[in-house]
Amino acid sequence: MNISLFLSILRSSMWLVVFTVGITTATAAYLTSNQPRLYRGTTKLIVNFQDENPFEESRLPAQLSGSYMATQLDIIRSNRVARRVVESLHMENRPELISEILPEAWDASEDISNWLASRLMQNMEVALGRGNSRVVSIGFVSSNPDLAAEIANAYATAYMDITLELSREPVRRNAEWFDEQIKILREQLEEAEARLTGFQQENGIVAMDERLDTETARLSELSKSLVAAQSELYDVQSRKLGSNHPDYQSAVQRERSLQASVERQKARLLELKEQRDQLGALAREVENRQANYESTLQTSYQARLESQFNQTNVAILSPAVVPGRPFSPNVALNMLSAVFLGLLLAIAIAVVIELTHRRVRTEEDIRNLLGVPVLETI
Repeated sequence: MNISLFLSILRSSMWLVVFTVGITTATAAYLTSNQPRLYRGTTKLIVNFQDENPFEESRLPAQLSGSYMATQLDIIRSNRVARRVVESLHMENRPELISEILPEAWDASEDISNWLASRLMQNMEVALGRGNSRVVSIGFVSSNPDLAAEIANAYATAYMDITLELSREPVRRNAEWFDEQIKILREQLEEAEARLTGFQQENGIVAMDERLDTETARLSELSKSLVAAQSELYDVQSRKLGSNHPDYQSAVQRERSLQASVERQKARLLELKEQRDQLGALAREVENRQANYESTLQTSYQARLESQFNQTNVAILSPAVVPGRPFSPNVALNMLSAVFLGLLLAIAIAVVIELTHRRVRTEEDIRNLLGVPVLETI
């Protein structure tokens, strides 16, 4: 079938084309007029990768930005955000909203909040901007334009609140854990200080270093006196006065007395040095526990500040406004589609009719069908 034959078939079937296109167009118009008008309210948010938290030093690596944005989209689609929207709008107490969102009857055996949340999730749309855009669009579809805008804005607010809660919950748990650790460390510090104070009181220690210096000086003096007594005893022995001589007895007694004093003083010094070592161990324990307590206290203070931080890295770029016209049904697209479909259907019908009931329409048909030349046409 050449183009001229095809065009002649169309010309002869023009009534069929017009009728078919008219039927498809009328059908499309009827269906379009009976379709419910749907409105879409859209809120746009911008997500900053660099957290505005002044306590947070880390920044999101560029290679993780895609997964981060995908995570944010999943959070927006979550049941937790949908339930927050239901709670913030008090939807269970607003029959007009329930009738718009739940056209079917509500089963009283089910939790209405969960039911409303699941319905919201079905009518909610979320999309990410092109490329590496950090703009997130949250849309809600409803037959009520006011409701579409209201719920879209409520979704944005609920998402921001949930994002803040998700960032604060771990920090709040950390703060509670640190509070418990502070109590334990404070008790341990107090016990260590009590042991140190008790040891000092038990041994009458006021200034250990001064006491050691005094006792060391005393040992030095006793040692010198002992050396002098030994020298004196040596002189007495060199004179061969005899063991019963008063000078010999006096020298021996003095040397023995000083020797005993030196030994006692050495023992006293050893005892003081042992006390000093024990005192140093107790003091170091107090210092270590004090350092741990202060470090934990500082970390706990920072954790409490972070748990009270109420800023999020998400901001509303443009809130949803009440849409002026529905996005569905698209009348122009439906009519164009109906005309195009009608043309295709009419052409198909005309070709089928032509193939089943063959007619002579051109000179070429005569030559092809009869096999004789055409001498003249009238």
